[in-house]
Amino acid sequence: MSLRVASLLTIGAGALGYYVYDPVGCQHAAIAVLRSYRTAASVISIVWDYKSTLSKDKQPEVIGWDAYSDLKSQVHQRSAEKLLALCRLQGGTYIKLGQHISALVFLLPSEYTETMKPLQDQCPPSSIEEIDAMLKQDLGSSIADLFEEFDPKPLGVASLAQVHKARLRSNGREVAVKLQHPSLDEFVNIDIQGVAGIVSWIKYAFPEFEFDWLATEMKLSLPKELDFKHEMENSVQVAKNFANEPILMIPEVYWASRRVLIMEFAQGSRIDDLKYMNQHNINPVRVSAALTRLYSEMIFMHGFVHCDPHPGNLFVRPKSATRRTWLSFFARTPHNPENFEIVLLDHGLYRTLSREFRLDYAHLWAACIRGDEHAIEEYSYKIFTKYDRHVTERADGDITHHRLFASMLTGRTWDVISGSGTGLATVRTRGEVNRIQNNASSGRFYIALAEILAKLPREMLLLLKTNDLLRSVDEALGVTGSDQEHMMRMVSVMGWYCALTIHINTVAEILAGRGWAAASETDQTPLAHGLTLQSLSMWADLLKSPRYIDSLASFWAVGFKMLLLDLLVVVPFWH
Repeated sequence: MSLRVASLLTIGAGALGYYVYDPVGCQHAAIAVLRSYRTAASVISIVWDYKSTLSKDKQPEVIGWDAYSDLKSQVHQRSAEKLLALCRLQGGTYIKLGQHISALVFLLPSEYTETMKPLQDQCPPSSIEEIDAMLKQDLGSSIADLFEEFDPKPLGVASLAQVHKARLRSNGREVAVKLQHPSLDEFVNIDIQGVAGIVSWIKYAFPEFEFDWLATEMKLSLPKELDFKHEMENSVQVAKNFANEPILMIPEVYWASRRVLIMEFAQGSRIDDLKYMNQHNINPVRVSAALTRLYSEMIFMHGFVHCDPHPGNLFVRPKSATRRTWLSFFARTPHNPENFEIVLLDHGLYRTLSREFRLDYAHLWAACIRGDEHAIEEYSYKIFTKYDRHVTERADGDITHHRLFASMLTGRTWDVISGSGTGLATVRTRGEVNRIQNNASSGRFYIALAEILAKLPREMLLLLKTNDLLRSVDEALGVTGSDQEHMMRMVSVMGWYCALTIHINTVAEILAGRGWAAASETDQTPLAHGLTLQSLSMWADLLKSPRYIDSLASFWAVGFKMLLLDLLVVVPFWH
C-alpha cells in the first residue's frame, strides 16, 4: 500500500471516528472548514488578479496614468463582484462587511461601493423555529411563554439581527423584540478572522488598498454589537444626552440579554419614505435640517456618536408642533417647532470622541466654512499625525494633503472651499460633481487618498463614514447640494455648533486657569450652575479676562452670521 493511500485511509478513519463520537461537533468543524475554504479561494483569486493585472510592466510610469487607471478600475470591479458573491454566500458578518463598504462612498473606489449596495436590503431572516430554539436555550422560555402575541413576519432584517412586533404576556405591553440571528454564534469568530484575512491579503497585493482599518474596526466593534446589553447601555446614554430634545425619540429598552432585546414599540416609517411624509405633510427639507442639527450636537457637544445612521435606523413620525414664547425661551423650556419627530434605532455602534479631538474637529470645520487655508492645514495635521508635525505634504503634483482632506470632509472641491462668496453654502453644480467623480477615479488622487486614510485615527474614519451615510440620507430625502436653501442651512447649523464648541472650550480653559475645577465636561461654564453664588463668581472672573471678551466677540460674530443665514431660509437653529 502506498504512503498516499495509507494517509488518506488514516484521515478518513479519523474523520469517521470523530463523526461517530461527536456528530454535531464534526458537522460544525466541516462547515467551518468549508467557510474558511470559500474565503481563502476568493482571496487567492482577488490577490492573483491584482498582482497580474497591475504588474511591474503595467505601472503608471510605464503605461501612463490614464491606462493604469482604466486597468485598476477593471480589477476593482472584478474583485468587488467576487467579494459580493462571497458575502452573499457566507452571510452574517460578511454581509456586515459589505454594508460597511457600500457606505464609504467618499473613501473607497466606486466599483466597490456601488457593487456592495444590494447588500443593504438583502439580509435573509432567521426562521421562527430557529428563534424559538434560541429563546429556549438562552432564557429557558419559548415564544409562547414570553409573548401573548408575536408577529412571525419581521419588521426588519439586518445582517446581525431581526426585529419582530410582539405583546408581552406579563403586562400586555406592545413591544419590539430584537433577536440576534442564532447562526452567528457558531461561526462569528471564524468569520471575523476570515474578514481580516481578506483585507490583509488584498492589502498585500495592492498596498494602496485602504481596507485594513475597516477590518480592525470590525474586530473591535462586532463583539460589542453582538452583545445587546451593551446596546441597552448606549441607548440609555444617548437618551440621557438628549433628554431635553423633543424632536428626537429614543425607544426605551425594557430588558436585554446578550442575544435578545425588548424595547418600546415606536410607530413611524423609514426616513427615506417620501410617500409617508407627504401623507403626513412632513417637509423632507426640514427633516434633513433637524437630522444635521442632532448629529452636530452629538459630535461637537456630547462626543458620543451613533455611527450607523442609514435609513433603516432612522424613522420619522408625525408629532404636534409646540410654539415657543419669549418666556419659554429664557426659561429654556424644551419645545418642538416641527410637526414631526425623528426616531433613532439600533444603538450597537457608537464612538466616544475626546474633548481634544472634538475641539480640533470643530476648528477644522470652522476653517473650511471660512475658507481659511492656513487653519485648514494646521488642524488637518493635528488630526493626521497626533500633533507631531506641521509640514505640508504633496502626494503628486498639485495634490496637497490638507486640501484633499478638506474635500473628503465636506464633499466639495477645493476651489469651492477656498473661493470667495458663500463658500460651502454655494450650490453644488453638475460640473463640480463631475470633477469630484473624475478625480476620485484618477490614479494620482487615489494614491493621495490612500495616504491620507493611512494617517487618520479610527475616530476620524468613523466620522467620515457617518458623514457619507448622512449625505446618502439627504439624497434619499431628495435634498441635494443643488438646493441653495439646503446648503445655507447646513452651513448655518455646522457653523453654529463649531463656534459654540470653541467658545465653551475657551471658557473652560480660562476658568481652569483661575482655579475653577469642572466636575465633568458638562460642568465647564457658569451656565451649568444656574443662578448661584458660584456662577456669579465665575462670571466675575470671566469678565476680568481679555481672552474671554475676545472669545465672546468671535463667537457672536459667527453666531450673527449663522443667524442671518438661518433667517434667510426661515429655519431656526436654536431650541
